[in-house]
Formats: sequence, structure tokens, C-alpha cells
Amino acid sequence: MLPFTMLDLGTTLGLVFGLFFGHYLVIAGGFFLGFWVLGRRRLAARRIQQQPLRSARPGRELAFSTLSIALFSVMLTGLWVIDHFGFTRIYWDVADYGWLWFVASIGVMALIHDSYYYWAHRFMHHPRVFRRVHKLHHEFHNPSPFASYAFHPWEAIVEVAWVLPVALLLPIHPGAFAGYIVILTVLNVISHLGYETYPSWIARWFITSTHHNLHHTRGKGHFMLYFNIWDRIMGTNQHDYEAMIEAINERAKAARKSAQQPQSEAPEAVRV
Repeated sequence: MLPFTMLDLGTTLGLVFGLFFGHYLVIAGGFFLGFWVLGRRRLAARRIQQQPLRSARPGRELAFSTLSIALFSVMLTGLWVIDHFGFTRIYWDVADYGWLWFVASIGVMALIHDSYYYWAHRFMHHPRVFRRVHKLHHEFHNPSPFASYAFHPWEAIVEVAWVLPVALLLPIHPGAFAGYIVILTVLNVISHLGYETYPSWIARWFITSTHHNLHHTRGKGHFMLYFNIWDRIMGTNQHDYEAMIEAINERAKAARKSAQQPQSEAPEAVRV
């Protein structure tokens, strides 16, 4: 006899989807409201692309992100089932491994996921895979925060596949995993923000909105998720990336100094 019922399964799936979709909607919606609506004029100097904001497709992005989150939820619920049979190293009592590992495990997951993502993302750019799967994500040449999980269903499955071996091999507390997912969503939303928010020195080692925006507009290179390490090692950074982010930050400084000028005279966005 199974140690759970179909009602348990349905309730768990609904809870996982509700929490995942809810936090995505709050974070992506908050950044969209703050930058694309309320900050549209005030933050114009930090816009990465020249394209008008109306060229974005937030409704379609939201629809595919919702589908991806539904698939994520099914797979995470499946992990819950596997855990019921004792096949994972998921633990529920923080005292089992202490708070130090609880916090450190978030960083470990980030490093593992980041490396996995780089190579999975490069695989998605194989011509045959790109045409059938990853091309959908690249429909959004001028992405908004809602594009952060806008994937083809097969890509969504690949995106979350790294979780299974981690849960089988490493002791992970559900609270640490939930915290990691929130951090992932915030950084993923920033990558699709369309506005540059980071200082120039970060560009050398971390992924910025400009870094990923260039990937959307040019369709090559820039495969990382968090850290600008594998792209540097493998030579997949765009040659003008650091100069571009420097130019955006200089333009933003100039805009602050001339804040009294009419909005119509605000500096133009960098062409990509």
C-alpha cells in the first residue's frame, strides 16, 4: 500500500504550484510594475534596447511561464513521491545537519545548477534542438520580467532535471531549496528585466541583465545563469559586453546629472 493517497498527491501538487506560481507572479510582477510601468520614464537611461516597450510580449511570456511552472510542479511533486519511498537525502529537521549546512547548501545548489545550466543551455543551441525547442524562448527579443520561465515544455523539463540527482546525493532541507528557488527567480527576473541595474565591475564575474539581453538579441554566447565563469573559460562572452554595460552606466550617471532636462531629451538607449 502506498504511504500516501491520490488526495495527498493532488493537494501537494496544488500547494507546490500555488507557491511556485505565486512567488513568480509577485517577483516578476513587482519588477515589471517598478521598471516597465512606474519607472518607464525615470529609468529610461538604464534601458538596454532601443526598441519601444510595446515590442515586448508579456502576455505570451506569462502564458508559457505558467505552463513551465506547472511542469516544474509536477516534477517536484514526483520528487516528493520518491522521497516517501526513502530514495532521496531530503531531511526535515534542521538539527540533523545544522544551520551552517542549511545556508551553505543554498550556495552549493547554485554552483551545481550554474554549471549544469551552462552546458544544458549550450545543448539547447544545437541547431536541431534550437529549432524544435529553444527557439520559443528566443521569440522574446525584447524580454520582460515575465519571460523568466517562458520555455517550451521540453526545455522546462531539462531546466528542472538537475534537482533529482542533487536530491539523491546531497542532504537538502526543503526550506533551503525553497529559499534557493526564490533567489533563482529574483536573479532570473533581473536577467530578463531589460534594464541594467548593476555597477560595471560586476559584469566581469556575475550575470547582468545586459549579459542575458545580448543573448536574446544576438542568439549566441552568454549561456550562464549566475556567474560569468564558464562563459569566460569557454570564450562564449560577446566581445563588447563589458563596454556596453559600462556605456549604460555612464549614460545613467549623465542622466542623473541632467535630471532637470525635459524627458524628451533623455539619452538614447544603447543599440544592440
